[in-house]
Amino acid sequence: MFKRILALFIILTSLGFFNFIFIGKDILKMMEMAGIVVTAAIILLQSVYGDPEGFRKTFGWEILLIFVAVVLSMLMAWSAHNQGLPTTLIAQRFMYFYLFYFALHFLKIPDYDLEKIIVALAVIYFLFYVMQFIAYPKLLFTIRVIEERGTIRIFQTGLPYLILAYFYVLNKSFSEMTPVRAILLASFFSVVIMMGTRQLLFSIFLLTMLNILFSRKLKSKVLVVLVSSLAVIPVILMFQDIFLNIISLSQEQSVGFEENIRVLAGTFFLTDFFPTPWAYLTGNGADSANSGYGVMIQMYKDVFDFYQSDVGLIGDFSKFGSVFLIAVISILYRILSSRLSEDLIYIKYFYVFVILTSFTGVGPFGDANSIVAVCITLYIIDVYKQRREEEENEDAEQLNAAEEVSIIADTSG
Repeated sequence: MFKRILALFIILTSLGFFNFIFIGKDILKMMEMAGIVVTAAIILLQSVYGDPEGFRKTFGWEILLIFVAVVLSMLMAWSAHNQGLPTTLIAQRFMYFYLFYFALHFLKIPDYDLEKIIVALAVIYFLFYVMQFIAYPKLLFTIRVIEERGTIRIFQTGLPYLILAYFYVLNKSFSEMTPVRAILLASFFSVVIMMGTRQLLFSIFLLTMLNILFSRKLKSKVLVVLVSSLAVIPVILMFQDIFLNIISLSQEQSVGFEENIRVLAGTFFLTDFFPTPWAYLTGNGADSANSGYGVMIQMYKDVFDFYQSDVGLIGDFSKFGSVFLIAVISILYRILSSRLSEDLIYIKYFYVFVILTSFTGVGPFGDANSIVAVCITLYIIDVYKQRREEEENEDAEQLNAAEEVSIIADTSG
């Protein structure tokens, strides 16, 4: 139980305890640092006093490569942007949550417990989203809230857990659809609609259909697709203002695609932002408001509306460079090409979703709450591979034992 509490504490610190408005920024920073310190302490103490036997860290070298990228980016922030090493060390603290991957291997928390935590966090996300929606314009959380596209767009912390939980519950529903699962799916999907984000909505809908079509658990797929299509009709009617505004916005932006602010920002952070060709390898580092580099980044936001957090993987690449990008591509490739059980297929759909939305919003591999969610999924895959390897070894031993018995019997005969 204590290990699960530790893991939950680290997850909540990565989420900033959902950024309640009564929690000051300084306290949130202290909580975040506390989560990182606890993670590092787990690794240190378990390395010295814990059980040395563990199972394989399948993605260990990618995580180490990310840390190499983090160190290299610090050097570029110092040499090209005159930001001191200690300043960058603190500014990029969110990246240290990758240590959680190694901590989970020491804690050895059952994968099903982590899946329960994922669903619980998704439910909390939904409840807090609804609370903020009802309370608007009063803010309950220190987050970005915008009234546009026929809805109130709330950018609450913890979206990766809602997406993960959605695909997890959807996958479980193929075996047995219960009232609770139906309510969870409807609740999670309603948040996706209320956010009014076209790429998010399109990606979830597309992957839901693909999940239904390719699932091995469903027998009458045509019937399910038909029922799902019919279910879309009342959803569209319920949220018709949001859909109409999304369509209207898409038509307006399609006229001048080259003037789309994300296209301009993405182009800038891939070209003019890099001070030297070497920066494409190392990245420019995470900025701090306490340095001239941070002031420059803030100027890009205030004057040009160029946000690194709006262009996803491009923004992460501009900070941590090609070494980081190689690690991310390797993680994505190895997950999507892995042979996973039907129960873990939801993880693959989550990462396909990550790819589809990799150039909009906050990059999932460069944000604290997303990083911890990524670490959890990588650990769950490791647990599955370890279990499968043990089962294969047991089968091989039983087969060898049976062959030995057969040989002895033939010899005796």
